[in-house]
Amino acid sequence: MAATAPTRRLPAAAWWLGAVSFVNDAASEMVLPLLPALLTGTLGASAATLGGIEGTATAVGSVLKLWGGRVADRTGRHGAFVIGGYALSNLLRPLLALASSPAAVLALRVGDRLGKGLRTAPRDALLTEATPPAARLAAFAVHRALDHAGTIAGAGLAVLLMTTLGAGPAEVVAWSAVPGVCVVVLAVLAVRATRVDVPAAPRVPLTLAVTAPLRRLLVVLTVSRLGFASEMFLLLFAGQRLPLWAVPILWAALHVVKSLASFGSAPLGHLLGPRTTVLWGWGAHAAVFGGFALACHRWPAAEPAPAAAAAIAGLFCAWGLYSGLSEGAEKALVAERAGEGARGTAFGSYHLVTGLASLPASWGFGLVWEAASPTVAFAGGAALAVVAGVGLVAWVPTVERASPP
Repeated sequence: MAATAPTRRLPAAAWWLGAVSFVNDAASEMVLPLLPALLTGTLGASAATLGGIEGTATAVGSVLKLWGGRVADRTGRHGAFVIGGYALSNLLRPLLALASSPAAVLALRVGDRLGKGLRTAPRDALLTEATPPAARLAAFAVHRALDHAGTIAGAGLAVLLMTTLGAGPAEVVAWSAVPGVCVVVLAVLAVRATRVDVPAAPRVPLTLAVTAPLRRLLVVLTVSRLGFASEMFLLLFAGQRLPLWAVPILWAALHVVKSLASFGSAPLGHLLGPRTTVLWGWGAHAAVFGGFALACHRWPAAEPAPAAAAAIAGLFCAWGLYSGLSEGAEKALVAERAGEGARGTAFGSYHLVTGLASLPASWGFGLVWEAASPTVAFAGGAALAVVAGVGLVAWVPTVERASPP
């Protein structure tokens, strides 16, 4: 793919940190597509338990994202938090192969998310400081694109292990330790190579660091996340209707679209601005969840539906438009409203509120899935995406866009 004008202006930090995310996601996404099968099949957990585990792990990790961002701002040790966070996740994740109960899976998933919590806000702050304002949407878009490309590689490795070596879910999880070691080594090299000096900043009260425009944005983002259940439910939906070996392939196809859409959001955001790009992404969220609701009604889980494979694959790929268009643009909106010396706090607040929203979102989605139907659960998520889009347009003030260099 030819480099666009926005991506040609990116600093080395965007590519180095993107490379770390690529390898980390290759390790992580060898595991995640098989986690629903491991939980609901091997360990006998319910859909509500699956949602509770993923929601709790994400919410706990999100609390640490705010703490990590604020401490990194005060100490200036953003790079140490990045390295430590990647090391913790890649130490614990392969241990899922030994889990013998849903409680053990919960403990290890929480530990994995704590590592993500340590690294995420400091990493985003490093990337923001290293990138000129007019190129930040492109930097975050490229970072997310490489992250999703790593998911494609990880899913491909899982399929390869399952089809050529006959590995089961636990064996694939154990193999994830190999790229995990590479992640830690690459993270050390990346932090050294970025050469971004983020000085320690005086402690700023949270009420001042999180400005009024940022607070309004965070409220609307929370509403959008309440309609965004864990993607584990998409995998559960597919796994109940298709052969298990097809699920990692669908997961890879989803992230192909995410990666391409993330690259595409750079020139789109450069032209339209991050606000409009986010609205396009949330519109895709509403449309695709509506499609999943119809598919659940058309093909009940009690009736395996190989004839529906094309429709299911289409929905998975279309879902990639939501993430690809909105993820980088949302972070660009946060960066626009983040004050000097408080960027780690701003990104920590963003990850905190969106992560905490994932607990009621995923747990509630699972409860509605079981108590009513998957159709109702997906339809509710679509409705909340529409409400969030209206809130962004009507309630969140715009800020002046940086001029292109």
